[in-house]
Amino acid sequence: MKLKENQKLKLNIRKQGINGEGIGYFNRIAVFVPGAIRKEVVNVEIIKSYNNYAVAKIIDIERESTKRVSPPCKFYEDCGNCDLQHIDYKEQLKIKQLLLEQAFKRYTDLNMVKSIVKKTITIDKPFNYGNYADMVLRNTNFGLNIGYYKPNTNHFAYIDNCIIKYEEINNISQLVLKLFRKYKLKAYDLRNKEGILYNLVIRYFKDSDQASLVIVTKEKSPKLQIIADELVKTFSSIKSLSYSVYNPNSKLTIYNPVELLAGKDMIETNYHEFNLELTTEAYFPMNRLVLEKMDEYILKNITIDKYDNILNLYSLSGITSLNYAKYAKKVFAVDYDYASIKCAKRNITNNNISNIELIEDHVEGALPKLYKSKTKYDYVIFNPPRQGISKVVIDLLNKYLPKTLVYISKNPSTLAKDINDLFANYNVREIVPVDFNPQTAIIHSVTILDRNKGE
Repeated sequence: MKLKENQKLKLNIRKQGINGEGIGYFNRIAVFVPGAIRKEVVNVEIIKSYNNYAVAKIIDIERESTKRVSPPCKFYEDCGNCDLQHIDYKEQLKIKQLLLEQAFKRYTDLNMVKSIVKKTITIDKPFNYGNYADMVLRNTNFGLNIGYYKPNTNHFAYIDNCIIKYEEINNISQLVLKLFRKYKLKAYDLRNKEGILYNLVIRYFKDSDQASLVIVTKEKSPKLQIIADELVKTFSSIKSLSYSVYNPNSKLTIYNPVELLAGKDMIETNYHEFNLELTTEAYFPMNRLVLEKMDEYILKNITIDKYDNILNLYSLSGITSLNYAKYAKKVFAVDYDYASIKCAKRNITNNNISNIELIEDHVEGALPKLYKSKTKYDYVIFNPPRQGISKVVIDLLNKYLPKTLVYISKNPSTLAKDINDLFANYNVREIVPVDFNPQTAIIHSVTILDRNKGE
């Protein structure tokens, strides 16, 4: 039976969904309720109805969870990007652990899942941790403003202080907005074809107190140079300021070429004992401290020695390869992203690393050639996009059987499905949630798989 839109129901929220919403059931139909928490009783109104599920909004909460907290962000409801901020942080970690367990129970035949999922890797401070912001510029009734789109909508939310980002990012973004207004620059308006601004992208490393900015525009304006000069005079942290021309045919916010307006093309940060130089558009996790903790965990739980070769697939900026190279005979790092490859080459040279071979290619193209070289790869560590690894990669892993796989995942569902295709040859040793993005429903994890004995 399909539920009707505007229909009002009382629901017991049974669990949390993958996007942070509460899930209840009415006549066996799943009802997704954003903002609801498991074990709550809520009165809701159906806003969208489909054949086998529905989406509802909360009218009121009849029995409130003891884990519900008041969201500290004043933009919480309007923005929607921190979709777990109404839940106590310890409960957020528990929910993410449960969602990982549910994914493995749903998509695999793995036994004793609960005992395999370990304690979450995280930090004590679940706010002001973010080193990266991709902000939208929009013309509003109050003039030019800066903020974010609400997930899966074109609803623009003005944000003057994002509490999950470093405070310096907020300060810089507000001054940039003031200067855009001062020099009468407007966001590009598709209807009247006026304005030039699209996005402001900021990266800030607290350890080095260095920031880089990219202004994404329809075209270059002489005013951008004036604004750049004022910004670097005002903020000593701004070491790099560039612009990029928007490309409607690209999924990337920043599209090459990136043209420098002030400062240098890269900024510096530390990762373990390595000094890194990165552009704004190159990959680097939003939470550096969690990245270091995750790497320490991986190295502690796999036994790499000087005779071992490591395949680091989807290596992005080659950051983690630097650390693995300290222990291994050689690391083969594979990625295709132009900006990340550029930074990886520079960081390998600057840190005098001689045992990393950087391969600029898609994993699906590089892997067959690497295995044909007859080199023995003892460990494969991979960090694929949310859609997981392809059948080509899975088939090659099942064919050549490296002794240990380390799967760094951004999506519990694709992780579980991929690992199910590796079960014939591998056993799951442990699964560890990694909370790179506190206050959000994003779930990262590390899964360690060992080749079956006798293979």
